[in-house]
Amino acid sequence: MNTTVQAKGPMPGLRIRNSSEWSSVQMHLQAGGTLTPLLPLGDDAAIVWVPKNGCSTIKSVWLQLQGCRDEPLLCDPHMPALPHTYWLTPQEFKFVGQHRAVMAIWRDPVERFVSACRSHLRELTRLASDQKLETTTDDEATYRKAVDYHRDLLLKHGVASFADDSDPVYVMNAVALQLPQWIACHIDWSHHTIPQEAYLGSDPGCYHSLHGMESINELIQQWQTASGVEINGNAQNVSQDLQHDNPWRGLKAEHLTPEALEALNRFYAADWAFLALAQAGMSSAESDLQAA
Repeated sequence: MNTTVQAKGPMPGLRIRNSSEWSSVQMHLQAGGTLTPLLPLGDDAAIVWVPKNGCSTIKSVWLQLQGCRDEPLLCDPHMPALPHTYWLTPQEFKFVGQHRAVMAIWRDPVERFVSACRSHLRELTRLASDQKLETTTDDEATYRKAVDYHRDLLLKHGVASFADDSDPVYVMNAVALQLPQWIACHIDWSHHTIPQEAYLGSDPGCYHSLHGMESINELIQQWQTASGVEINGNAQNVSQDLQHDNPWRGLKAEHLTPEALEALNRFYAADWAFLALAQAGMSSAESDLQAA
């Protein structure tokens, strides 16, 4: 078990210190592994964040609870929160859940996929992919090597980057039908579209509470009341505010074909199973309470 020492005792988990370690974590998740990203709250509580599950808002709120008032950091809270995140194996997370009240947000998997499409699907077009490789390499030789590697990776998995003028609805449906292949080819894409169970783990019993996306504002109000800290809970990266200038931001679940929807429900079966287990556990707890 990896441990790092906090002011009030040991905390298990991996800490990410550089881009290489970030890539290693993402590759582990890509390959079907599980690592739960946890932000501690005091000595007895914690928040687990999941990409596309109100992730930006949750991180911004957490930073504010730590005393951060720097508006640029709060508007783009991913990097500021990352050094404080503990990535836990299932065994480590079970241990932490025995000592902390852990909460997380669960989201309808199809809605989560569509949200990822609104913000990141365009990255699968040729120009965007090329620009990404160019900005992440230091010289022409490294860039050419990365281009060749990326091309071979796409060929290996039987997919190809989309034309820059492709219809976003067409691209979303095409990707839904081959989602495992696309996840294997793009770390950034996989980060937002792998099953949320990869972050939450498979045991909802580790959580003190699980909430839907519609509960975020209520949770923020509770945290503000309990902490006495004034919190700006404005949602970050809201697609509706940007769709007029960017057609990719206008994608909706209703744009999915029946075939694409069926493929997504198969792919995200573990997420639905997680919800069913959580609901069964809550029903059992309520029954025990009533019996008592």
